[in-house]
This record gives sequence, C-alpha cells and structure tokens, in this order.
Amino acid sequence: MANVITEVTNQSIFGRIGRSFVGMLVGLALLIGSVVLLFWNEGRAVATAKSLREGAATVIDVPSDNVNPANDSKLVHVTGDTAVSEPLEDSAFNISESGLRLRRNIQVYEWKEKKETKSRDKIGGGKETTTTYTYEKVWASELIRSSSFKSSEDHENPPRLEIPKKEFVAKNATLGQFKLTAQIIEKISGDESLEATKERFSRIPEDLQSKLKIDGDHFYLGADPTTPEIGDEKISFTILRPGTVSVVAAQTKQSFTPYVTRNEREIELVEAGNVSAPQMFAHAQAANRTLTWILRAAGFAAMFFGGMLVLGPISSLAHILPFLGSLVEIGFAVVAFLLSAVVSLLVIGIAWIVYRPLMGVILIVVAIACMILLKRLHTRRTPAPA
Repeated sequence: MANVITEVTNQSIFGRIGRSFVGMLVGLALLIGSVVLLFWNEGRAVATAKSLREGAATVIDVPSDNVNPANDSKLVHVTGDTAVSEPLEDSAFNISESGLRLRRNIQVYEWKEKKETKSRDKIGGGKETTTTYTYEKVWASELIRSSSFKSSEDHENPPRLEIPKKEFVAKNATLGQFKLTAQIIEKISGDESLEATKERFSRIPEDLQSKLKIDGDHFYLGADPTTPEIGDEKISFTILRPGTVSVVAAQTKQSFTPYVTRNEREIELVEAGNVSAPQMFAHAQAANRTLTWILRAAGFAAMFFGGMLVLGPISSLAHILPFLGSLVEIGFAVVAFLLSAVVSLLVIGIAWIVYRPLMGVILIVVAIACMILLKRLHTRRTPAPA
C-alpha cells in the first residue's frame, strides 16, 4: 500500500486554451459575486452598528431575582448566577453532572489526503502537471470521507463513528428568576474538562466498558492506545458549570428572546461573568468591525482571482514561449491586484454613499485619485515617439 502517489498529466495548447475559457466564465461569476459581497457587507455592517447603537441607548438594567412584567418586550440587561434543578445525563456512559451543557467529544484516527500540484510549461504552449497525493494517519474531530480520495481502496476510513459526539443542554436552567433558553446557553463560554477517572469508568455499562480503556484524560475505543488503528476513537467530556452570566435580550415573560430593532436586526448578547451593558455593546461593535474587514478581504480576494481567471485565455496564448507566459502572468497579477483595489474602493464607496454618504464620497475621490496616479505612471513609462 503506497502512501505517496504521483500522477503526471500533459495538456496541449488547445486544451489549455479551452480550459482557460471555462475558467474565464468562473472568473466572471467571481467578479459579480465579489461586487455583490462587498456592497452587501457594507449595508450589513452599517445596519448592525446602527441596531447596536439603538440597543445601547434603550437597554435597561434589571435585577435577576425579580421579574417585572412591565418590562415585557423591552431590551433588558441582566447579570446573575445561573442554576439548574436537575443534572445532565449521558446514559451511554452513565455520566450525571450538574451543569448547563454537557458535551461528549470524539476524536477518530483516520486517513487524511494531502494534495500538492506543480506545473511546468512546455515549449509550444503545453503544460505538464505533476500531482502528488500524500496519505497520513491523523486524529481528527470530524470523520473524513475517504470515497473522494485518489486511492480510496487502500486508504479507507470508517463510514460512521461507532460512538458519535453528542451534546446535552439543560432544559431547566435559570438566571436568577429568569429561564435560560438553549440558544442563550449555546453562546456561553467556559466549558471545563471532565477527567476520565476509574470511578467514571466503573459506571460505564459493561457492554461498552469492555471496548474501552482509560488513556490519560479520555476514554479510548480500540485495541492499544500506543499503536492506534484506523477507526479508533478518543472520547472526552466537557461540562459548562453554573456561574455568573450577563445577558442583553428582550424580556419575554420569565425568559428571553432576541430583541428586534427598528431596522429589523436582532440583538441577543451573552457573555460569561459580570459584564456591564456598555461593555457588552462595545464588544459587539468590535466583533462587527472585525467581521466587516474579514468580508472585505474575502471580497477583494474573490475579485483578484476572478480577474486573473478572466485574463486566463491571453495568458494561455502567451505560454507558447514559457518565459513569455511567466512574464505575462506576473504583469497580469499586478494589474489584477491594482484594479481589484480600485474597484473594491469604488464599490465600497458607492455602498457608503447609500449607507454613509460623507465617507462614501471620500472613498470614491480616493479611488479616482488612484486611477489618475496609475495613468500618469503609465504615461511616464511610455517612451515618446522619435
């Protein structure tokens, strides 16, 4: 059984050009998608920031030990200690713990495929591609489908986990006199590990216990932890204990629901510990800014790669001479990068004209200035005719 497989394929100039036209269609789709993403992202960012400002201005602090019906449907900030009346149970392992959330975590020993591709241009415009598939055994939290492997017959992963991961959430959790929903519990951080002790091992039902071993801080499903085999599993548990939690949401009777702002955005903020309402809204605004920049970068990257694919047919023709094709690709990469930066600024500027008029005009002016600068640089580099 080979764990490294090398495949060499050759492509003619005609096949390369034909494939580049298919890539051009994909590139056009990426360009359109990047423009839509960038425009939508600015609207999302502004709407989210506006809703958070509205929430920060209207939220009221209420005690956790007294539910006032007059606050129904209002945006409230509550801080207090959580509690549960019944323990959480994983019947498969006979584990019973007092907590808001109990998770059974799984790691499976399986094959992982790594694909590495290298291309070499040939004289005449053809291309030789060498693809290397490397297989290694890893511990992973998700089951990898081996049916898509290049060598799936010799590197087969189990079709399913013998012991699947599972989550148990308290149905009777409270924050003072308020009832906590599963949606709010999901947003609370601070899980701690449950050690795989001999006492916990002794409580496991015999039919499952016979397949398990204690290995460090987890249970091991397999013959020998020192020499794992494909399909072996590590099972561990984490528990979210009751503690101090802060919530900003709409009060709905004795519980919480997301608060809907005037621009139809939802607010439901949850943090572990005693966190004031201004701090929670500041954290939410910071998270919104981070997401905005991530999506801006994604839109720019999609526009850049889309531009490279659109220029693909010209690049393929230039590869008739390998050195010429490399130079053309470098030139196209520079052009695509600069154009993507300018167009991204224009799209964001136009979006801001709709959502933030003043900043939008400034961005468009900057984009136009960049275009004028690029044109002047090009003019200076172009030699005057004799």
